[in-house]
Amino acid sequence: MLYELMTILPSHISDVEVDGTIAAIAKLVEHAGGKVEKTQNLGKIKLAYPIKRQRHGVYALMYIEVSSENMKKLDQNLRLADEVVRHMLIARPEGIPTAAFKMVSYVPPLTPEGRRASEREERASKNAEKVLVSEETEEKTEAVDAEVAESV
Repeated sequence: MLYELMTILPSHISDVEVDGTIAAIAKLVEHAGGKVEKTQNLGKIKLAYPIKRQRHGVYALMYIEVSSENMKKLDQNLRLADEVVRHMLIARPEGIPTAAFKMVSYVPPLTPEGRRASEREERASKNAEKVLVSEETEEKTEAVDAEVAESV
């Protein structure tokens, strides 16, 4: 059966060593009785949260052909591998996708108000401008009130 294997490699691995590390993971797959169909290096990306005191990781995507009996052995080997920080195996019954896969950096979730943190900062600067305008308006209102009080 065809599976999709997403791995996160440590960030201290240089660009030159990434291909060697991916080849080592491919050897783990072959040792478990599988076959690598396609490999893609997705690059170094910031993680959503630190894993083993690392804030960045190199993502690698593989499409592998392995029997379901050997999946447990492969999963165990990946858990024990030092060069793999995290991994995920997903069954792909529809085959290898033809569309290109692109990773993007982490975007913080929405705040309870339904806005992103950057929107909140923009809103705070707009509110500061409104406060300045309201102070000017208040001064003008006091001046008009004083004129009305004098005329009465």
